[in-house]
Amino acid sequence: MLWEQTYDPDNPQEGFSALVAAWQNDNDKVFVLRADGPVLDIRKMLGENFNYLGKPVHLAEDVHKGDRDSQRSGELWFEVRYDPKHPDAYRHSANAQPLHTDGSYIPDFPNATILACVTNAGEGGETIFVDADDLVKVLAAEEPRLLNELRDYAMPHARSGDARTEKIIDESTGKTLVNWNYYCVKQTGDETAQKLADQFFSYLKDSPNLKDQINGVKLSPGDLVAWKDREVLHGRNAFKATQESERFIWKCAIDIGNFDG
Repeated sequence: MLWEQTYDPDNPQEGFSALVAAWQNDNDKVFVLRADGPVLDIRKMLGENFNYLGKPVHLAEDVHKGDRDSQRSGELWFEVRYDPKHPDAYRHSANAQPLHTDGSYIPDFPNATILACVTNAGEGGETIFVDADDLVKVLAAEEPRLLNELRDYAMPHARSGDARTEKIIDESTGKTLVNWNYYCVKQTGDETAQKLADQFFSYLKDSPNLKDQINGVKLSPGDLVAWKDREVLHGRNAFKATQESERFIWKCAIDIGNFDG
């Protein structure tokens, strides 16, 4: 599932092109580029070289703009930055983040998310991933009834003015695709939806066999990680921080391999 290599921050084109080539491999789902040298401004470096990766999409959200229904900023980059003033926002807290997909509530979400590390000091803070194929295998062994419900039920998600309804697990294309974020499940009063959401959330948190399938990626300054959003669940381990911005990562949505426009 995990593809990894180093890249030269002064000439990143070769590393970016290698990532795009690896993207075509169905078995590769999480892609890590480790910086072989210092990166002074990782956003600037990426902005100058997106044409070697794909098409970035302006879907950023900003906690300063208001509640969860009004945070779309129209910008490209999200701040994923430790800020103790916002302990209830996962992007700014030190808490563990539950497994989810990024595009659960956004129609036509691009195929990937990319994280670009400015600093990631302290203990913990790994980005964690579970392959959707491994999720299905573990569910089939442990909770086949729950697996069938996840395959059958189209779960509504909504946030920031967007709404999307998809099956949580969809195998109709020949691949295992997932679409899920507990905290973005649309509150419709549908007891079936809420019960299923609660059950799956608890399962992801508590299953020891699923924990054995988790891959953790600890980013260092200058490192990048991208992943196929519909083919893995991702989250974050908790971390220890004593200073604001001790963990600071830029995030954006991107359609890797799309060079149109």
